[in-house]
Parts: sequence; C-alpha cells; structure tokens
Amino acid sequence: NSMTQKPLSGYRIIDFTSVVAGPWCTRLLADCGAEVIKIESPGAGDVMRYAPPLAGGESRVYAHFNCGKKNMCLDLKREEGVDIARKLIETADVVVENFRPGVMAKLGLDYASVRGEREDLIYCSVSGFGQTGPMATAPAYAPVLHALSGYDHAQQVAQPQAEGPLSCGIMVADILAATYAFGAIQTAIIQKERFGKGAHLDVSLMDSMLTMVALQTQEAQWHEEIKSTVFHPALCKDGHVIIPLVNHKNYLDLLSAIGETELLQDPRFKTFPSLLDNRTDILQALADWTASRTVAAVVNHMQDSGLPCARFRTAAQTLEDQHLIDRGSFASLNDSVGAFTVVSAPFRADTMDLNAGAFVAKLGQHTDAVLVAGGFDDATIANLRTSKVVA
Repeated sequence: NSMTQKPLSGYRIIDFTSVVAGPWCTRLLADCGAEVIKIESPGAGDVMRYAPPLAGGESRVYAHFNCGKKNMCLDLKREEGVDIARKLIETADVVVENFRPGVMAKLGLDYASVRGEREDLIYCSVSGFGQTGPMATAPAYAPVLHALSGYDHAQQVAQPQAEGPLSCGIMVADILAATYAFGAIQTAIIQKERFGKGAHLDVSLMDSMLTMVALQTQEAQWHEEIKSTVFHPALCKDGHVIIPLVNHKNYLDLLSAIGETELLQDPRFKTFPSLLDNRTDILQALADWTASRTVAAVVNHMQDSGLPCARFRTAAQTLEDQHLIDRGSFASLNDSVGAFTVVSAPFRADTMDLNAGAFVAKLGQHTDAVLVAGGFDDATIANLRTSKVVA
C-alpha cells in the first residue's frame, strides 16, 4: 500500500543493549522506522551472536532480535570510544541501554553525564530490579525474577500434581520488560512532542513480572482464601486439548454438546455459583467423553458447538498456521544458508508500514558510515581503526 509509512522514521536511537530485553525493544523501534544504531564491543559483540541455531556461523536468534538495525563496533573501555558514543548521543532522540545499574555511570555515559543542555533527551534504562533500591545491582536473569515475583508460584499452584516449582522454558521477564520499555519510549516521545521534555525511563524486569500476577496480588490481600480458576487440559485418545469453560453458558453448551441431557436438568447447575461448587460431575463427564475420541474430533465438535477449544501445538506447527501467515505474523529473512522466518511486531495498522527490516548487520558493518555521517574525516577514521577504538 503506497499510503503506508514508517511512523518513527527520522528518529535516531542509540542502542547499547544486548541479549534479549533491550534488543527486542529496539527491534520493535526499528520495525516502526526508527534509525537504530546498535553499539557492540569489538571482538565478541552481543553474546546472542553465538546463540544456536548458527547458519553459516551466524545466529538466527540474534537475527530475530536485531534485524533492521545499523551496527557499530566501538570500544567503550577506551576514552576515545566513549567520546564517539557521546557525540552519537548528541545526535539522538533516544538512548536505550540494559547494562547492570552503575555500568553506564562508570563509563560516563549515564543519563546525568550525557544529558547536558538537552531538555528533550529520552534515555531508557532496562534492568533486572530497576535503577534504585537495595537490589538494584543484584544479578537478575529471567528465572530469578520469575521466582521472586510470585509468577512461578502461581504456575505451580495451577498444577495439582506438582511437587515443587516448575521450570520455565521461556524468558517471559525479558520479552515483557522489552514490551513495556517500547511503550514507555513511545509515551516519552509523545511528551517530547507536546511539551519539549525528555525523560530518564527506568524499566525493570521485576516490575514487569509483577503485572503478570495482578490477580494473585489481590487474592493475597483478601481475608479469606479464594480459589483461582484454573483450566486443565482434557485427555483424548491421541493427545490433549484445552477447553476453558469461563461462564455459565459455556458449561451448559458443553453439556448439550456431549449429550448430557440429564445433567443439564440438574438443579445444582441452575445458577453459576452453585454450578462452580458442584462442577466435578461436569468435568468428569467431559473427561469420559474426550477419552474415547481423537484430538481432531474433539476440536472440530467443540468448535462446531461454539465452545472455546484448542489443540496443543509446537512452535514448529505455528509456523505452518495459515491464519498467522495471512495476517503477516511472520517476516522472512535471508542468510548464507537460505531463507528463514522471524516473528513480526505483534500489532498492525492500516496507515503504517511496520514490517521488520530485511537485513541483519554484521558486527561493525556500519561503523564507517556512521562516523562519516558524524563528520569524522578519513584520516581520523583510519587512526581510530589502527588504534582499535572502532572495528
């Protein structure tokens, strides 16, 4: 559509992030059209460059989190490197960093040091526990925050057979904090546009995880125990399905769908509170009904009956989903081995181009171009290269 445009084109982001939380935030900004200049250290760069699968030595995981960004290789342990970073920040609308609190200050690149006269600089710090408080500098990886926030406990309580906390195979804390950081930056951009004021945004993975357990937080303060609704999978002949029954109508529709006419007349199920107190019989009838049928048969029958029902899929199976393909939920990238798929930004807009950038920068690929655009002459750039300040 020739009417669509990149909503953040013209905004410049200097990106000091690595691993997942920071990079996913800046990847979303890049999808929206911002010029993202990612700074990586010479030699190793972002540790995610080594995350398998490695296609021709290039990480496809790194590609997913960093496509569409320019890349600059800069040694921040050197004063000249820090000076270049400062000059870049002077040209930027937004800085994003996810070092442990205190690291940017040691480098002289923290908000207080780089803000200068600029009222309108937006500086976003993403960290495990936030920039303030007694835990600020404690090591914080996703599993630590899942455990401390009560998220793992809520998951464990939902498994009647679990003997201890469950392991989580997904970095919920990182992706969630990245999403909130992306939203916070947009909010700060609106403030900048309206009032000419920037901000230091302090986004923490811990605070982000607390938003996942809002319901449990309320239950925890109540004077009597509340039984949370948990939806358990139903076992079929060849696998499981989930049929979340959330309201009175769902239960009654279910009884009709599985031919339980007698239970439908049961006075215990006349009101929803009474039904919930006595629903064991309904769940048992459902378990008996699904046990003799295949997943495909159960899903089809439930969907025909207007009931919420789904099979359990793998990530590989979602890649084949025609609904997601039609919606543009995936984008295609290429590397030396061939084409592969990454996940698109999870929002669409009729007037905006939000497509993922089709390139993945090599370490330091745009170093020279950024320096030239920044007014550095060839001799200076050559010197910086020789002394390994840039690579």
